[in-house]
Amino acid sequence: MVDLLLVEDQRLFADGWKGMFHAAGDIQLVGCARDGQEAVNLCAELQPDVVLMDIGRAQMDGVRLTVQIKEQFPDVKVLLLSSEVDEELVISGVNVGADGFLLTELHADVLLETIRNIHRGDNVLSGKAARILTKKIRELTMDKKQLLEKQLDKHGHEFTKRELDIAYLFMDNLSNKQIAKRLYLGEGTVKNYISGIYQKLDIKTRAQAINYFQSLLRK
Repeated sequence: MVDLLLVEDQRLFADGWKGMFHAAGDIQLVGCARDGQEAVNLCAELQPDVVLMDIGRAQMDGVRLTVQIKEQFPDVKVLLLSSEVDEELVISGVNVGADGFLLTELHADVLLETIRNIHRGDNVLSGKAARILTKKIRELTMDKKQLLEKQLDKHGHEFTKRELDIAYLFMDNLSNKQIAKRLYLGEGTVKNYISGIYQKLDIKTRAQAINYFQSLLRK
């Protein structure tokens, strides 16, 4: 039997959850919290196995509440539900220890099976959340130059390999002479490449180029 605590501030929706869990047979709804503080209090009182949190409506930041629960009750599993999913929310939720992340647009049997799987120790992400996390992992495994190339291409800037090499060294504030030495090029050749880069980006100064390249890596 899975003892479940629900965090949901809308009574109508909470009543609907209760019927579904009762019908499941192996999931017992032991309590329903209306906000974050009540959720923490009920975790201490009821010691649930899983906390199901609708972060689209709960009256507390879902990520912050996950942190509190995981710090005070490390054995409790946390499943986040959201009507929308974005990169920051998914990554933040996973980083603070959420055991699952699902979109509210799902069938009841999927939710019930996810609760069971999380109780058994699995981590479960919805399709969209999993794709976001996979994309982020790929980006983190890229070096800066690869990521810069990807971002430039995304913004419609086609750089040659040599232009990309120079743009990458730009970000370390290397002088033309230092870039030329690093790439075994003449200083005049480097200046010509830089002029071409300025033209492609429609900018006029080195500082603008450096700021632009650095901003791309922050996105």
